[in-house]
Order: sequence, then structure tokens, then C-alpha cells
Amino acid sequence: MSDSELFRPAFDGSPIGMVVLGADGALLDVNGAFARIVGRTVAGLRTYRLRDLTHPDDIPRDEELRWQLDNGELPYFQAQTRLVHRNGDSVWTRMTVSPVTGEDGVQRYLAHVEDITEIRRAKDLLERRALYDHLTGLANRTLLLDRLEAALEARRTDAHTVACVFLDVDHFKVVNDSLGHAAGDSLLQEIARRIKGAVRPGDTVARLGGDEFVVILESIPTQAAAEAFLTVLAADIQVPFTLSGHEVVPTVSVGLALAEPEITAESLVRNADTAMYAAKQRGRARVEVFTSELRSHALNKLSIEAELRTAIREGELVVHYQPIVRLDTAEVVAYEALVRWNHPNRGLLLPDEFIAICEEANLVVPLGAFVITEACEFIASHPEFKGRVFVNVSTRQIGGADLTRVVTGALEATGIDPGRLGLEITESGMLIATQAAHSDLDGLTALGIDLIIDDFGTGYSALSSVLLNPVSGIKLAREFTLRLGDRGTGDRISTTVATLTRSLGMSGVIEGVESEAQRAIAREHGWQLGQGFLFGHARPAHELDLGDATAMAGGL
Repeated sequence: MSDSELFRPAFDGSPIGMVVLGADGALLDVNGAFARIVGRTVAGLRTYRLRDLTHPDDIPRDEELRWQLDNGELPYFQAQTRLVHRNGDSVWTRMTVSPVTGEDGVQRYLAHVEDITEIRRAKDLLERRALYDHLTGLANRTLLLDRLEAALEARRTDAHTVACVFLDVDHFKVVNDSLGHAAGDSLLQEIARRIKGAVRPGDTVARLGGDEFVVILESIPTQAAAEAFLTVLAADIQVPFTLSGHEVVPTVSVGLALAEPEITAESLVRNADTAMYAAKQRGRARVEVFTSELRSHALNKLSIEAELRTAIREGELVVHYQPIVRLDTAEVVAYEALVRWNHPNRGLLLPDEFIAICEEANLVVPLGAFVITEACEFIASHPEFKGRVFVNVSTRQIGGADLTRVVTGALEATGIDPGRLGLEITESGMLIATQAAHSDLDGLTALGIDLIIDDFGTGYSALSSVLLNPVSGIKLAREFTLRLGDRGTGDRISTTVATLTRSLGMSGVIEGVESEAQRAIAREHGWQLGQGFLFGHARPAHELDLGDATAMAGGL
């Protein structure tokens, strides 16, 4: 039996595509497996050359490899080649081509062709998952940094610069908490679409996670040009759209950073992030440009954050107590517990100097637990004090941090009457719509804890705060006390809120009373209780005359 007789059954019956090629790439012979790969008949394929069935982008490489084969530089070659199916689809194949000499002495080529389309699809899917955000389809951090490094490298030979834009969606948590995570995802997808539609074709848009997006503007001529782009982008993002039946007008806080000599991709993104944080701190829905001053501020913030962790661990935090009094007699009826930081180098620091950083660093939960525990121990260790102590509670402590459990633990450890402790919560805290938050608030009132709305009037829905939650008291914000005696809006608001608290059977405290004139006007408006520097600053427990404090009337 001749070689050709042995070869033919193996050739025709092979499950792998097999092709005999002429010197010019003509298909001299093909088997059924190859015909199925390209969706044609065996007979019909004998009129084709291999390049007629090859994806145009792969032809130059394959012809170069065959040239090397012809010149003895390669004994054979293997390549992943895309063939074109009859229906127009690309079919990924692993093609191995070897030279063969027939019985007639003419050199030809034998190609083994395996369909690896499914393998390639799986590989592409894994690569996509590794480099792209699954929710929005945008680049992820890994791909962003890779492209940014390339852009920075190209900048060294380009007169233009590279700009990094860091965007954070304003009040995104409100959407998630009130409308649900599905609505939050829809919002992120819509914002991603709007950003993608605003950038130039060569620019990169990425989502870093949560509600944070980054845009890389390559080859941007000036800072002014980048800022002009951001003006257009902000306008595109702020177009209203309907989300779960509610009209939403999204805004973003934006940080802009321009590439400096020898800067790394990580550093440039960090600079833009720092500028974005400044935009949030300065009112949101705005653009801030990174400066060396912002860098210094960020480093100082990190330093304070590290020191705060040490302060909580080492007991550097202390609690001072400010009196709440009857306006007519100045008799002390309660105290507000206010945290202070006894800094080893900077002295006694007030909350304004560290609470914001505490919130961002997620340290406010252990800090809040400390103050609640201290307040309960204060009550337990001073039986001569018959009034109540009120503690400020951060919105981060409600719901997820299980505030009810923290309070219960402090009450059980000290054995005090729950009615002696009150919690002051801002309006935004009262308005948190999560089930966990409502459960926390209901659990606290079930314990017998009074909930007080602090800084009443400074939130965005004060009356609903009162109506929708188990509130037993209101503290009018200092901003309104400063306007007492204006014979206008200030006086009308003060009188109205005092009347509201009485009509609802609640206790009311007017904050920020600093003069006898303010005290007199507050009494005229109907306020019975007040707090402010006129009656005393916050002081440590050992400096208080607790024997004068009596049980507070009116339920507070």
C-alpha cells in the first residue's frame, strides 16, 4: 500500500481540520473537519486560497511566517489564526503548518487546523473580568493604571500634558438607602454612559468601585482646556432623568490633577482624589484643582487619623459636660456630653478639629461608643445628680453599627435607669430610610431612651423628621438664636418652633444662648430651656457643681 493510500483515510477521517496547500497558498485538498470550520463544502473549497479565508488582520503575519518556513528559518510554525466562516463570523483556530514533499517531488504544506473559538471566548471573558468593571463595562483600576502609565510615558515626548479627573457622585448613599441598590446601580450605569459620551475617543473612563469614576485626558494642552471639558461634562451629568419613578438630578464632586515631571500613575490618581475630597468639603457639585497646599492638607489629615487611632486606644479622649438650664431661673436640669481630645502636644482639642476626620476614617463608631459609656458611668458615679445626660450620635452609628446594642451594653454595665440617658441625632440621621436604621431607633425608644433632634432647622426636611420618627424633643439650632430680635424671619422661626414643641407635647431647648438679651427674647417666644455660653462652657465632671442639678420637667 502506498503512502498516499495510507494517508487518505487518516486525512479524511481526522476530527481536526487538515489542509494541503500549494506553494501559492491554494487549497489543493481539504478534509470534512476543515470544511465544517469555515462552513463550506470540500469540493467548493478547492477553488480558494488560504488567504481568501483568513481574517485580513492576520494575513501579513501568516505570510511572514510562511516566508520564514520557505527559507529554512523555521522547521514549522504554529499561530492562532482567525478564519472567516461563510456567515461572516470569525473563527479562532490554532493552525500548525509544516512543509511536505509529495511522491511527485513537489513541495507542499500540510496544515492542521483546530477550532479554539470557545477557548478564546473563555479567555477573553476572563481578561475582560480582570480589566473591566462588570456593572458599567468601563475600565477598572488595573486597566486604568496601565493606560495612564502609557500616557505618562508618551507625554515625555509630547508638548501637551495628561490630566486625571476624579469624580464622586454626590449623595449617592441617599439614593441607595431610599430607593434600593438596584436603583443605585441604574444611577451608576447612567452616569457612566454620560461620562463615556462626553470624552474624546482616545480618553479612558474607569470606575474604581462604589460611586467613584476616573477620566484620563491624554494630550491635553492646558489646565484651562481640561477645566473647559469639565464644564461640559458636569452639564451632561446634571441632566434630569427618572429613576424608580423619581426625578433625579445627579451631580458630582470633581478633582482635577495635571501630570508633573516624573509622576507615577498611582500618584496622579491620588492627587486627583485629594482634589475631589476638597470639592466635597467645600460644598459638592464643584471642581477643585490639585495644589501643593492640598497635598499638605491630605498628609496632615493622615497624620491626625493615625493619632486619633492612638488616642482612642490610649485613652486620650475625655468627656466634658455643658449645662442645659431653665431660662427663667438658670437652674441646671441636664448636661450634654461633649467629647474632647487631650492631645499630648497640641493640648485640648474641640470636636471641630477632629470629628470630620473621625467620620471619614470610620472611627466615629468606637468614639461614639466611648462617649455613651462615659456618660452612663458619669450618671452612675454621681448619685447626687438627678437630671439627664444627652449624647450626640453620628448617623454612622445608626443601623449598621447596632447603636441599640452599644447603649444596652452601657446601661447593663452601669446599672443606670435608661430614662436618665438621651441621644441627640441630627435631622439627616433621623431621615435615614434603611430598615436597620429604623429598627435601631425603635429599639432605643423601647429601652426608654429619649431621642432628640439636634440642630433642628438645618436639615432638608425638619418637619418630617419629627413626624416619621419616635422623637421626644427638639433643640433649635444656634443659627436661629443668632437672629433673635431681628423682628423678622429669625423671630418668627423661633416662635413657631417653640409653639410646635409645646403642641406636640415635646421638650424644647434653644441652643447658643450667649447674652441676657437672647435669653429674654427666647423666653418671650415660649422657650423654657436653654443652652449656651451664657450659662456655662463644657467642663470636666470634677469641676461641676452637681448638687444643683435637678430632674428636668417637661419630659426632657
